[in-house]
Amino acid sequence: MADSFSFNEVDMSAYGLRLRTHEEPFAQETPAVQMLDRAYGFNSLRLPIQFTLDVAISAADKATLLSYLDSIKQTLNERCDCKLALDTFDDRYWMARFTGIYKTNNTAKTWEGTIDFTANDPAAYDNTETDHDHTIDEDPEELTETAGGTEKVEPVITLTCDDTLSDTTVEIENAATGEAFEWTGDLVATDVLIINCVTGYVTLNGAASMGTVDGQFIHLLPGDNVITVTGFSGTLNFTYRKRYV
Repeated sequence: MADSFSFNEVDMSAYGLRLRTHEEPFAQETPAVQMLDRAYGFNSLRLPIQFTLDVAISAADKATLLSYLDSIKQTLNERCDCKLALDTFDDRYWMARFTGIYKTNNTAKTWEGTIDFTANDPAAYDNTETDHDHTIDEDPEELTETAGGTEKVEPVITLTCDDTLSDTTVEIENAATGEAFEWTGDLVATDVLIINCVTGYVTLNGAASMGTVDGQFIHLLPGDNVITVTGFSGTLNFTYRKRYV
């Protein structure tokens, strides 16, 4: 079967679409201020990815071709980021939005042209979610979380308590990034504290618990991350998707 792509979980090959070629640029922008004899660069910025997909759509007759085009346009007609998966990559996807469809040539049974997408988050996400448990039975506890991929990730950290901890300050520090997160409060056995580093939101047993949050929501870098956990006893879970530049 020829390569195709899916958008918002809809497989475009069902509409006779074949992906011929595509661009996948990787670029950074470096802002700078010009002085008399030289320029000084600031931190580089990751630019959105602009996907241009060169496609061909084939059908048995003109009516079917027009029906395929209607279905494709209906699928693309979204106003937010949706999952874009290319058959040329079987392990990852991008969160992208449709920006345009342009015809270059067509006959009664074929349509050729390009479909454009923009991924404002330029990193791709792994199809499989990573889910790792760590037992915390010492204070402090040092553990290693090895993250795959080629770009840093923002994990969801779930702490399930197994003891009574009064006025405790739970601290999670990642030596690889220098980031440290703190939450202070009371915990008892079976309490579940969730630190969502993607949304920057903390809940205790499902209810918002942001009043005593301090420090930084942590990232995991590709490779080994040495994590130090203090003020907690129980199970710590990291959930995330590997990311790729």
